[in-house]
Amino acid sequence: YEAVTAGKADAVLAASIFHYREYTVKEAKDFLRGRGVVVRPV
Repeated sequence: YEAVTAGKADAVLAASIFHYREYTVKEAKDFLRGRGVVVRPV
């Protein structure tokens, strides 16, 4: 989260958290959305 917000990223690569099933895409987007980060709909 801090890398996205502090670095002012336009996009991120998060394949490993999905590949190893640490989080679902929906969980990651919900987390970011809940903190005010604009994300595309699931």
